[in-house]
Amino acid sequence: MTWWLLALAAGGASALNVFASKRLVARVRPAVLGGVVHLTGGVLCLALLPLVGADLVPAASLVPQLAVMTSVYVVGNLLYFAALARTQLSEIDLFLRSSALWTVVGGAALLGEAFPPAALVGVVFVLASLATVAERPRRLRFSGAQGLALGAAVAFGAGNVVDKAISAPFDPLGYTALNLVLTGIGMLVVARPRASELRAPALWRPTAWTIAATFALTQWLLILAFAAGGSAGGVILLAQVRLLVLMSVGVLILGERDRLGRKALAAVLMLVGVAVLVGTG
Repeated sequence: MTWWLLALAAGGASALNVFASKRLVARVRPAVLGGVVHLTGGVLCLALLPLVGADLVPAASLVPQLAVMTSVYVVGNLLYFAALARTQLSEIDLFLRSSALWTVVGGAALLGEAFPPAALVGVVFVLASLATVAERPRRLRFSGAQGLALGAAVAFGAGNVVDKAISAPFDPLGYTALNLVLTGIGMLVVARPRASELRAPALWRPTAWTIAATFALTQWLLILAFAAGGSAGGVILLAQVRLLVLMSVGVLILGERDRLGRKALAAVLMLVGVAVLVGTG
């Protein structure tokens, strides 16, 4: 399968993940939810490793790099789950999709990937999209939840660059397992959950298992896309298909119709920015 089909599939799995997370985050403390579903997804991957003939080699030789990966993803997911609990599904994903921009910039700065002058046009469109849905567009002021989502997007962009830089020696499923297990443990260390929180029924019902499984599937598909030849920017940019899916779900199913014109304009600007960045990458 080509890298761009893998990237699109990752976008679809990610959309399901965000929708399920949004349904559950109101019933469980965000940091605890994030930690448990990441850890559960990682354990699922570990259980599958023998079945596909994969392993965790060369984890022991890349401890410093894995520590950086863990730190970036723990920060990103703490911000993400906190933002998800406080804002609309259709709006938060506009901010999160800017991770594509930060991935491209990071890939160019740290990995030497292409960033021609024409890509600046895409940057302008992405930033214009964010400004359009800001709490106060004219003053470019974001709400607290929007700021959390934007911070998460920057961290996820950095995580994508780290994935591209260090995942090549690993089996894709092995790297996915390490990513999820280490992120989940890190989030739970920060959250310091009470035993009663970990026993909450909501954490062990189908919605939580769906979140865990789609976290694993999304990460695995992204690593497969990198292994198939996709650049850090190209893979993540194509995965942005989830923007249209989640905005449609937010508006049509969850009834998030306030500021609909601004959201629609922001979506168009984001998609144009993504298309330009893809075309120049």
